[in-house]
Amino acid sequence: MMSLPLAIQARYQRWIAERHPPESGRLRVRHQRLYIVPSLYGFGFALIALTMLVGALNYQVSLGFFFAFLLIGIAHAILLRTYANLLGVHISCGSAVSVFAGENIYFPLTLHNDKKQSRFGLTLSSELSPNAVMCDIAGLDHVIVQLPVITRQRGRLKIPRLTLKSTAPIGFFRCWTYLQFDYQALVYPQPESDPPPFPEQGLLSDGKKMTHSGNDDFVGLREFQRGDALHDIAWKQSARTEQILIRQHQSPIGATLWLNFDEISHLGTEAKLSRLCAWILQAEAANRPYGLALPTQKIAPNVGGDHLHRCLRALAEHP
Repeated sequence: MMSLPLAIQARYQRWIAERHPPESGRLRVRHQRLYIVPSLYGFGFALIALTMLVGALNYQVSLGFFFAFLLIGIAHAILLRTYANLLGVHISCGSAVSVFAGENIYFPLTLHNDKKQSRFGLTLSSELSPNAVMCDIAGLDHVIVQLPVITRQRGRLKIPRLTLKSTAPIGFFRCWTYLQFDYQALVYPQPESDPPPFPEQGLLSDGKKMTHSGNDDFVGLREFQRGDALHDIAWKQSARTEQILIRQHQSPIGATLWLNFDEISHLGTEAKLSRLCAWILQAEAANRPYGLALPTQKIAPNVGGDHLHRCLRALAEHP
């Protein structure tokens, strides 16, 4: 059963989600979506003003009334200034550069100030951001900030709900609003840290299996690694030792390489995608043409930045 604080928190989150639905384009901070409460210092300041006012009422001291109402007036002016510091700010979100799962993705956010008055101490954050970002905006100017967001899995990452807040100018009040952009970024699978050598047996460009006869040369043996195909095991050599050995073959430099999802055995879907990701990066670094065969699509062999992104995108969007 959900505890009371969690139930209240869930209800609050639903209420916030209804008041701040996803929007595209440039968002503007409006009155009805701006919240402000006293900070701890603000409560202390209010307590001093209230104590002074009660003392002035009890003892009918004119000077006490003067200072009590002076403090109240100052607090009211600070409240309006804090509120105006955020009111009317425009924010837009740009395209984020794709990263690998586990890395931070940075969303470029542009904050526009269409007033002559500068805005100070603006802080942008989200529940998935390891750090908040602070900035000031001069009058009739704009700033661009990079908000980091943690990525935990591949696929389409929806930008989390952002919180824009400020306690300027003195810190007696905390004013904030929520921003929800209708924007997604692409997160590639995390490449395997120590993948085995390229699978020199794969598919030809017409989708048929390629055999060892012809291009591949036997170059030696290595220890068995998780995911190696059973037909590559050197049974005779393994029988003479206490470990399983795998035959290694090498194709001529520049030979087309096919990376086949179904050729990787003994691994789950995510592990296969991670291995394919690592092989793609290695093939691209070696400037070796490579193709990608997934159960849902095939990408013809090629090399280059566009081909690399196309293959990584196919891995990221694999169901």
